[in-house]
Amino acid sequence: MFISAASFYATYLQAKSAEQQVKAMTLPLLQYGTGNFELGTNKSVISFNLTNGGVGPAIVKTVIYKYKGKSTLNFFDYLKDCCSNELKEFNSNPSKDLNITKGGYVTSPTYNVVVPAQDKLEFYKLYRGELNDSLWSKLNTERKYLTVQVCYCSLLDECYITEKKGVVEPVEACPIAD
Repeated sequence: MFISAASFYATYLQAKSAEQQVKAMTLPLLQYGTGNFELGTNKSVISFNLTNGGVGPAIVKTVIYKYKGKSTLNFFDYLKDCCSNELKEFNSNPSKDLNITKGGYVTSPTYNVVVPAQDKLEFYKLYRGELNDSLWSKLNTERKYLTVQVCYCSLLDECYITEKKGVVEPVEACPIAD
């Protein structure tokens, strides 16, 4: 009977260890980042991104942009809050040819997207150009006041919230964004 109990306990410990190993092998670690220069092209580009420094993919569920006491689920609402006059000037430009060389921007969705391990999701990039100099300058100054809270899940449906670099809190589930 003692041998049976010891065998059962050893099997239990082995199963628990295997479960922890699977969790460790699929753990994502999302971090928010921003920059104002693109090394590959040597261009002035303001970028906002989520980088997955973990070993497993991250499924992004909710992103909250916080700027000077206001919170929003929409990055363009943040742009209106930080750079309203400059954004209006940029958007009122009669030129419909807002390409990257003249100061255009590129966006990517941030909800229900998968960020692979050791990969980056650049969700907004503003290239500096003749059509957006005031917007680019203002955003370059104001981006340091933006914090981003991200709720994401692993492939094992374990969810986490992070707002500060390297600080990750497990949660039961991510809030649903409307």
